[in-house]
Amino acid sequence: MPHPLVSVIVPNYCHAPYLQERLDSILGQTFREFELILLDDCSTDDSRTVLESYKNHPQVSHIVFNETNSGSTFRQWALGFGLAQGKYIWIAESDDVAEPAFLKKCIAELESDPACTLAYTNSIAIDSDSVPLPGRLHNRKPFRKEGRRFVIEKMFTGNAIYNASMAVFRKSALANVTEDYAKYRYCGDWLFWSRIALGGRVAYLAEPLNRFRQHHVKVSPRAEAEGLQFIEGKEVIETLFRLTGVSSAFRRAVIGRWLQRLERFGDTARPELFRRVQSLWLADYPHPKRLHCWRQLYHLLPRPFRR
Repeated sequence: MPHPLVSVIVPNYCHAPYLQERLDSILGQTFREFELILLDDCSTDDSRTVLESYKNHPQVSHIVFNETNSGSTFRQWALGFGLAQGKYIWIAESDDVAEPAFLKKCIAELESDPACTLAYTNSIAIDSDSVPLPGRLHNRKPFRKEGRRFVIEKMFTGNAIYNASMAVFRKSALANVTEDYAKYRYCGDWLFWSRIALGGRVAYLAEPLNRFRQHHVKVSPRAEAEGLQFIEGKEVIETLFRLTGVSSAFRRAVIGRWLQRLERFGDTARPELFRRVQSLWLADYPHPKRLHCWRQLYHLLPRPFRR
């Protein structure tokens, strides 16, 4: 395919049990104008065999097997971006699954609005056997927001694009992304999606067109146990403060909320880890009780003072 509209990047590491279902869900999309870029980060399981079984498919444009592990999902993303020929990019994580209409509906949102840099959908969590897990779906109403408003409303309490598979973005928006996101183990995608969003508008589809797999080898639970959501998250939040230019009242409220979360983290974290993470935050924000109060008062402020 010489000029695909979409580049689908599948960065894989040791997800052989899920790869066939993942790839078949991509190749089964009702939207057909895409190339498929398969990347393997030196997997130690049977991933290579599964990936090579797709090498002759006409929509597979590249299969790259790393000889050594890159040590970073985000390095694999960057490799895929360099190979991508499409106007839009979908990072389809190798253990997830997409509904057949996922690409069609996301691309329709992006094509209808040249200023829209990011479209994402609701998700259903599934287990290792692809059985849906119980839990309430979030954000049941679709929306379209200016990027700055989206970041202010959705990204200061955490990463609203919590799974790359749920999003498609405009490749030209990569011009807004600096390489600082790649230095993080856990929070890099939070900063990446925020920068993509700030380049234009964001469309959200409330339909659960993505299936986000949960299993015992996921990176997120291990990273959270190490406190990376607070260690790296502090830097991401402070970067977003600078990028959005929010008011001091808003900043205090956000920090107050995160300090409350940090207290709850202390209930389950190892004492030495909690003390280290707490000292990192209190070095810059030494009055947590005052900030907790700001968080409560923030919602009473007239709207112009909030942002």
